Amino acid sequence: MMTTACKRVAMIGVVVGALVCLHVEADTAVRMGGRELAANAVTPATGDEVAFNRQWAERVFGDALEPFSFTYGGRPSSALIQTWKREVREERATAATLHRTLILTDPETGLEVRAVAAIYTDWPGVDWTLYFTNKGTNETPLLEQVKAVDVMVAPGATSAAVLHRLRGSTCSADDWQPFDVPLPPGTRSEFGAVNGRSSAESPFFNVDWGNGGVITAVGWSGQWRGSVERGKDGALRIQAGMEKLHLRLRPGESVRSPRIMQLYWLGGDHIHGCNLFRQTMLGHIVPRIDGKPVTPPIAHLSTSFYEMNGSTETNVLSHLEAIKGPGFEVFWLDAYWTRDGFPAGMGHYGFPIQRAEPPDRFPHGLKAIGEAVREAGMGFLMWFEPERVHPGTALAKEHPEWVISPSKDGDGLLNLGIPEAREYMTRYLKAVIQEYGLACLRIDYNIDPLPFWEFLNHQAPERVGIGEIRYVEGLYRMWDDLLQAYPHLFIDNCASGGRRIDLETCSRAIPLWRSDNTCDMVDLRPETISQAAIKNQLMSAGLNRYVPFSTVGQMGATPYLFRSGFNAGIAFAEDCRPKDYPHDLLKQAIAEGKRLRKYYYGNFYPLSDVTLNPKDWCVMQYHRPAEVDGMVVAFRRHQSPYGSFVCALQEVEAAADYEVIVSRSYKPSAAVRMKGAQLRSLKVEIDEAPGSQVIEYKKVEAKANAR
Repeated sequence: MMTTACKRVAMIGVVVGALVCLHVEADTAVRMGGRELAANAVTPATGDEVAFNRQWAERVFGDALEPFSFTYGGRPSSALIQTWKREVREERATAATLHRTLILTDPETGLEVRAVAAIYTDWPGVDWTLYFTNKGTNETPLLEQVKAVDVMVAPGATSAAVLHRLRGSTCSADDWQPFDVPLPPGTRSEFGAVNGRSSAESPFFNVDWGNGGVITAVGWSGQWRGSVERGKDGALRIQAGMEKLHLRLRPGESVRSPRIMQLYWLGGDHIHGCNLFRQTMLGHIVPRIDGKPVTPPIAHLSTSFYEMNGSTETNVLSHLEAIKGPGFEVFWLDAYWTRDGFPAGMGHYGFPIQRAEPPDRFPHGLKAIGEAVREAGMGFLMWFEPERVHPGTALAKEHPEWVISPSKDGDGLLNLGIPEAREYMTRYLKAVIQEYGLACLRIDYNIDPLPFWEFLNHQAPERVGIGEIRYVEGLYRMWDDLLQAYPHLFIDNCASGGRRIDLETCSRAIPLWRSDNTCDMVDLRPETISQAAIKNQLMSAGLNRYVPFSTVGQMGATPYLFRSGFNAGIAFAEDCRPKDYPHDLLKQAIAEGKRLRKYYYGNFYPLSDVTLNPKDWCVMQYHRPAEVDGMVVAFRRHQSPYGSFVCALQEVEAAADYEVIVSRSYKPSAAVRMKGAQLRSLKVEIDEAPGSQVIEYKKVEAKANAR
């Protein structure tokens, strides 16, 4: 608690259990954990978010109150750990990452709490996970209510505060739509996983108190719960952790918490905070191949919306033949290749790997498909659902002890918390990656896991949560082992669409199917395809705030439709086999996508409201500060009565000159010179509805102006 009142506050400080005012007068002090410190000792006087986040982390993972909490033996951690042994270790992991470890040990029971934090020094952000280990000789007291993040912020009762959230993915038309929750004093907002689906409600959220804020990301592919509460005094408390945990640790036993990343940002623009978060994700979190972030490919979905469970070697290869030439990078074979089809064939995975293949439909096996794809100059993406077991399948019969099956008929969840089950599935996936020559392993997850974990909880009520923890740990271990074995492989993270997009999965995979809602294009009706374009626009305008790259299915080679689905890559679902298909137009679309891909690494700005209204426009800007260039992608929807939209472009210098190129079709216009002041209030005009336009701009250097 504070020893003196904070005076003339210019910026808000943050620690758990105490309200700390930073950037205050030098004589102001605060008390944290029994130690009195000068408040201005950690003030980033320059307003530098990198320095602020680092200094905050050095305090809370050092000698200040910790940014997490738990209940132990029925008592809150705040009443316990100030008497525990405390040790702090720090080492430089990379040129831009410090690893800081806070170790707290209970001298009575031997419980060790290890908080392992990554502090980034090029982009702001602090990323941590808690590990609880029983180093004693007896069972520990009960461990409960682990809040992997528990911090309090003091903006003052008169400051307006807003919680910026996304809707998450539930196969709804508004999947990933942003929305705001006002936080007046005396309110509380709760949210979290639904039935074990970690992103049915988004695990990325942004608390904004007017002159700054904090983004929190949760990494737990299970049942987590979060809240933001505002006290009557105006203080904000942010908490998140695993929802169901009630256990005693056995001697030598260890469990982990959800992973957390927080990023504190300064100023009055919450999108600025999102852009810092995007760059931290790109720099430190997203998977990489050869040192570069994995980007969504320009992929064709072959039989996914057409033959489906009727997929055969003949019709799969007919799709492949039809897409040679336009420039596709990846050929996608979805769920329908398996013996007994989807979903009845889930559980046939095993050895020999050919037992999952239907020889009547693929007489030369799936290896022949992979060879044909590579001969066509494309990477091969193949779908698997390794965690789901259907009754009567091989795994259900051979290893019922590995299947969590409340119905006891083999229908259930392959328990990745059993090392033998995880190792078996890992060996199988390694074998198919090798045999089929996969560039991308598509992992789906069409099952709500929470009922299965609760079944385990009922079997061991004194060990609530251990089954979920071991399962989630097993999932991460399996993915890590695959990526280590095949460093040029990338994983597509699908879970009935985008229901497992969290910080942990985003560190290992990219979501090429962020929602199942555009699956309605299976009816092939033009109005459904047009609505899918609107949904794609909305999803990019929402999810791009936190997750740099994601895609979902889209049909149509016209500029409006293709651009709607393109987000550094595209999951293109249209049948290209008809003789009158516009292959030349598709080739132009793909060429444009490859040319524009570079901008998607930049800062992202939604320039219009993010809606599903067919009368609205959707306009987005991407800006690369280092290159001083960017683009605007504008969509006039099919019912919009408005022929123009005035954009408020960001990061454009009013006095500078810019070279501007407009693409109404796939053919760019000649470059024109424009002053930044004019570009900042750019008027985009689109005559047709629906229609789209891409505007590229680049700052012209002063030397070039002089010439």
